[in-house]
Amino acid sequence: MKYFEKTIHFVFALCLLAFAALQFNDPDPVTWILFYTICAAVPLLALFNRPMHPVFWIALIVCGLELALYAGGAYNYYLHRTEEPLMQSMNPDKPYIEEAREFLGALIATVFVVISHLLAQVRKT
Repeated sequence: MKYFEKTIHFVFALCLLAFAALQFNDPDPVTWILFYTICAAVPLLALFNRPMHPVFWIALIVCGLELALYAGGAYNYYLHRTEEPLMQSMNPDKPYIEEAREFLGALIATVFVVISHLLAQVRKT
């Protein structure tokens, strides 16, 4: 079980760091690189048996802020999902498509952060 948990933490951290690396070509790279790096800290710390509650709460708050910020665009995309593919180039007339992608990235990061934290908590007890 220990190796399975370590593998999950490693994969989550690797994915989040890869997400951060992909943001270099984004219009606002600093925001997203910082976001994904903060989120990656939770599984990285858990991987090395150093889970820290303050880092988890900071990551969770940042995730919540990103989700709240882009929820409107994600909902707007949901209303147009049959007309517009999510994977298309950025269009200034349709900012909700980019906001939906950013919402999904933040949602994935939130799931990774919460699962890593819960696994680390189970291990401590």
